[in-house]
Amino acid sequence: MPEVNQRDHYFDNVKFVLITFVVIGHVLEPLYSTSEFAKALYNFIYFFHIPLFVFITGYFSKKSGKLGPYLVLYIIFETLYTLLDYYLNDRTTLKFTFFLPYWVTWYLLAVILWKVALPYFTKLRYPILFASCLAVLAGYASTELGYTLSSLRAINFFPFFLAGYYMKREYFDFLFKWPVKLTSAFIMMITLWLLFRYGQSLNCEWLWGSYSYSKLGSPEWYAGGYRVAVAAVSVILSLCILSLIPTGQTRISEPGIRTMYPFLLHGFVLKIMEHQGFYRYIDTWADQLLLILFAIVITFVFSMKWAEKICRLLFSPNLSFLYKKKSMPLSRTQ
Repeated sequence: MPEVNQRDHYFDNVKFVLITFVVIGHVLEPLYSTSEFAKALYNFIYFFHIPLFVFITGYFSKKSGKLGPYLVLYIIFETLYTLLDYYLNDRTTLKFTFFLPYWVTWYLLAVILWKVALPYFTKLRYPILFASCLAVLAGYASTELGYTLSSLRAINFFPFFLAGYYMKREYFDFLFKWPVKLTSAFIMMITLWLLFRYGQSLNCEWLWGSYSYSKLGSPEWYAGGYRVAVAAVSVILSLCILSLIPTGQTRISEPGIRTMYPFLLHGFVLKIMEHQGFYRYIDTWADQLLLILFAIVITFVFSMKWAEKICRLLFSPNLSFLYKKKSMPLSRTQ
């Protein structure tokens, strides 16, 4: 256990590992339909990286934080990504769809929804069970929620947010025992091999949590069981990842403090790369491994202090002019 007021580097390590997986997954996405290796690794990453990020977000939501910073970030980067899309794809009209998040910005909107719903769910006797049932039932919705306000994704991943919220630091200690670590490494290797060998037909849209069962091609009454199975695999792999991440201070601890920067910035690089036809030159396994290395590099680059200094205005704009000044209480004279 860390001492009082001492930073717990474990969670910085966790955040950096997760954001690296996010960038790797996005880098591999354009190769999903052409490379078995990319498809297997992409599905492997998507089984745990969103659930685990949501879990960590919930863990750090024990103190009621302000929603304003998330909303401001969402408006700023939704605007910037819309402008980028307009420029790169030669759109005839410039449309700002703030109710339909663009790519990575969905997470910012989902965090707002989770934090708004949290006080109401904490009043329930079994909040995680209730949220899990709601997530399964939401897939049967006749109306397509999809990406609108990140609503369906927010519902599907909310149980992980609640699990993080109720998680205590001492519960992690069991994961750090060597037998658990070895078992975790074995499970991850077996899962990756199974996905490569037998999982080529797996539809990655099941892992996104964005669509109803009918939209996923499974209108049958028992389709909710598929959602439960995906969630079960996600839980197991998430625990394995948490077990294998170093607990002490490492070289990734310091950049792990600034994971929001690579999360919101890497998309600009990847969209420009894709627009310029970069993926035409990715043919072999060696090319794909270099692409993964590139993803790790840009994650490090955007996590550096200079990125924070340069982009401070975007990530932490001064909005004090929007608020009323606090009036000083009148002092009584004797």
